[in-house]
Amino acid sequence: RSTLFPYTTLFRSIIDLHPNLDKAIDYLYEHRKDNFDLGRYEVDGDKVFLLVQENTLNQEANDQFEYHKKYADFHLLVAGHEYSVYGSQMVDEAVAFDEEADIGFVHCQNHYPLLLGYHNFAIFFPEEAHQPNGYAGLEENVRKYLFKVLID
Repeated sequence: RSTLFPYTTLFRSIIDLHPNLDKAIDYLYEHRKDNFDLGRYEVDGDKVFLLVQENTLNQEANDQFEYHKKYADFHLLVAGHEYSVYGSQMVDEAVAFDEEADIGFVHCQNHYPLLLGYHNFAIFFPEEAHQPNGYAGLEENVRKYLFKVLID
């Protein structure tokens, strides 16, 4: 059905996890674009929005993991490869949580790398520590869609 995403069955299988996540996925199907311009796109006000980014990947060692309290991050790679790392068993706070920006940084005892490439995605729910934009040994830059999805 979609020229943008060959993984129709996989995306449809995560539908109904949360109504706002459904809106993000539906937005991808409705627009079927693989070349959004950089910037922010409103999907449903502050409940769901899309940030189209081109990021230079981090090649430095980093032991800080970000987390959010209100929003899930839905990362979808559209060009390049990156490592995202999922962290578990938070040890301590590295940078105090900023309520307005909905972001804080922690150290984690366990790390689980995820290699993301073209049209691979990862969803990190609130309170799930993660470290996006890691260098995967290939390209130094990636293009990605980052949906911010309010989980209420």
